[in-house]
Amino acid sequence: MKRFIGTIQNDEAIIEGEELNHLRNVLRLKVGDEAVVVNGDGKDYICQITKIDKNIAKLSVKNKKNNKNNAKNNISLFISAIKREKLEVVVQKAVELGVKNLYIFESQFSTMKLNGEKLIRYQKIIESATKQCERADFMKIELQNFSQMLEKFAEHKIKLFANEREGEAFDFSSLKGEKDIAVLIGCEGGFSQQEKAEILKTKPENISLGERILRAETAAILLIGIASLFSGN
Repeated sequence: MKRFIGTIQNDEAIIEGEELNHLRNVLRLKVGDEAVVVNGDGKDYICQITKIDKNIAKLSVKNKKNNKNNAKNNISLFISAIKREKLEVVVQKAVELGVKNLYIFESQFSTMKLNGEKLIRYQKIIESATKQCERADFMKIELQNFSQMLEKFAEHKIKLFANEREGEAFDFSSLKGEKDIAVLIGCEGGFSQQEKAEILKTKPENISLGERILRAETAAILLIGIASLFSGN
C-alpha cells in the first residue's frame, strides 16, 4: 500500500496539501482504495479512502500497528552548517539511517550562515525520506549555536567526534547494544583549534575515519551509518 503523511483524528485520517495532490493526481487513488497514513507517532495506520475532493482526502482507520522500521536507538547527529545542497543530502540520509535527532550549528569556518534559515524545506525532506524508508517516526531537527551544541552534545553517553588529522583509531564494535550515541561532524573547513579544545572538554571519543580526508557530508553519512549498524539501530 502507498504511504502518506497525514493527521489522525479519532478513527479518521486526513490528507491535505502536497500529499493530497500525490494521492489524487499522481497515484490516482480512488474512494475504496487502501493506504497507510503516518503522523510521526511511530505507528502505521491502515486506512481506506472514504472521500476525495480538491481540498482534502478522508480515510477510515481500519487498523494500526507499531512500525518495525522506526529508529530503535537514540542516535543524534551534530553537524556544522555546510553548503545547503549538501546539507539536504545529509538530512535525507540521516532519516534513512535511523537518526532520531539532527542538530545543525554554526562554527567558525561554517560555509553557510543559519540566520533566517528556514526549517520548512528540511522538514519536507524529512517527510519524504520517512515515507521512502518506511519509518513512521519523524526525525527531529534543530538549529543551534556552538555553545548550545556543546551543551547538548555533552549530555550523550557515547560521543563520537570525527577529528580529522588528530583523531585516533576506534573500535566500532564497542558500539554493540549502545542506545545513546552522538556523532559530531565539522563543516568543509573543519573546526578551529579553539573549537576542538572546547569539544574535547566534553570527553568524546576522539576518532579518525582513515587517512583520506572526507567531505563533511561523506563523513556524516559514513559515521552515522556505522553507528546505526553496530548499535543494532
